[in-house]
Amino acid sequence: MKRNTRTRRALANEIVDAIQLGEFRPGEWLRQIDLEEKFKATRFDVRTALDELVVRKAIEHVRNRGYRVTLLDEATSAAIREVRVIIECAAAPGIVANADAAVLKRLRSLSESFSAAAREGTHADQSRTNREFHRLFYSICGNPVLEETIWSMRERSRGGATLTIWPSHAALEQADRDHYEMVEAIGEQDAPRLAALIGAHITRDRK
Repeated sequence: MKRNTRTRRALANEIVDAIQLGEFRPGEWLRQIDLEEKFKATRFDVRTALDELVVRKAIEHVRNRGYRVTLLDEATSAAIREVRVIIECAAAPGIVANADAAVLKRLRSLSESFSAAAREGTHADQSRTNREFHRLFYSICGNPVLEETIWSMRERSRGGATLTIWPSHAALEQADRDHYEMVEAIGEQDAPRLAALIGAHITRDRK
């Protein structure tokens, strides 16, 4: 079977997306041969992508055993959330400065997609549309290092793990409202309000 060659970062992102969509469970061992087949990738590309994810702490490498999806304890999860509030709120001024009419239109469309998933979609639909919204949201911050750091911490906050699943339907509905309010703050070019909304959005994520 022909293998595709792609950049380490691109393949690493595909693997972590699969982890976040629940295709691999917390603590599960990742067999390189299975990943080669699943992603139609070369052995070298899979190995370098896994090493990239170890650096990003989405997975861990155990000597003489291999690679497995990270399983976080609550203390580490809480510490990561604190860091996420700091760095994601720091992106607010750049997001406001760089969002044009086309970006706002796309963010509103993604908000509507999440609303539909929240009403009648599966957990996978909700997780996927939430991720798509935030991917675009942070991509316009104007600082690629900050964007990369944000996603590294977001990946760690899931324990390299499963779907984003809200603890209650009320929490899911609040996340839905948050998206619209964040887009509204961007449209009003109100960076302080956007930062406050981002911080609340993160801290509510686990309540």
